[in-house]
Order: sequence, then structure tokens, then C-alpha cells
Amino acid sequence: MVSFDDLRRIDGLTQTELDRLAARARAALAWRQTVEAMRAEGEVDGVRVTVNGTGSLVDLRIPTAACADGGDALAGRVSEAITRARVEVARLAARSGAETFGEDSPEAATIRASWDDGARHRPQVVAAETDRREDPRPPSGPPPASPPPGTW
Repeated sequence: MVSFDDLRRIDGLTQTELDRLAARARAALAWRQTVEAMRAEGEVDGVRVTVNGTGSLVDLRIPTAACADGGDALAGRVSEAITRARVEVARLAARSGAETFGEDSPEAATIRASWDDGARHRPQVVAAETDRREDPRPPSGPPPASPPPGTW
């Protein structure tokens, strides 16, 4: 069977082989669109995240109660929730790849390896030595009562 890596031999391919490659390319594009539309959630102690099919964060919900024990603890919850969501989207993508290309296909194996590797990369929480609860931004004065003349 001709694989995508054999495209340098395109002049020597039969019409049947070209048709088979074109069908696989269409299937791969359709699969990619399906994955991009996927969503998965992860939750830890009420902190809920949603990631898309590539594992990027698309929604974050933090209840007030999750903030009670400081920023470092909250950051850890967010990180763990993202990891859980990524693991789930990796599972969904791998299942979809197996359904689209066949369980034992090279494409399904590549998908499993790629998404599993991505799911293992945990977001890094960079914390200060102590959890500062005050606002680190410099103080500012109150906003002006009305805009200066001549502004919109």
C-alpha cells in the first residue's frame, strides 16, 4: 500500500493509488475538523475548565470558594483541571482516529502517540516563595469624576 511518505514517487502511481491517497487525505482533513470542534472538561474542587481538541483552554470557571486558601492552591487546582481535560480530549481524539482510519492504522498510532504525549505535559505553576494575598499592582488614584473636556 502507498503511504503519505511515498509522495515523492507520485509520477509512478496508478490512478487507483492516487484515488486511495486522495480519499485518505480527505478523511484526514475531515477528521481534523472533527477534532478541532471537540471539547472536554476537567474539574477539581469546583474549578472547571474546558479545552478544545488541541488541548487549548477555552473556558475557565472558578467558584469563589475555590479561592479561599490562596493563589498557589488555586493555581494547582486550575493546573490539575486542565490536565484532566487534556487527558479526556486525548482519549476522544484517539477514539475518533481509530474509528476514522482503523484501529491498527499508522494514522491511529500517530494520533495516539501525539495526543497521549500532549496530555502528559502538565501546565506549570510558577509560585512565589510565599502566597501574597495583597494586590501586587501599584496603587492608583480614584478614577476621574468625568472625562476631561474635548474627549469622547
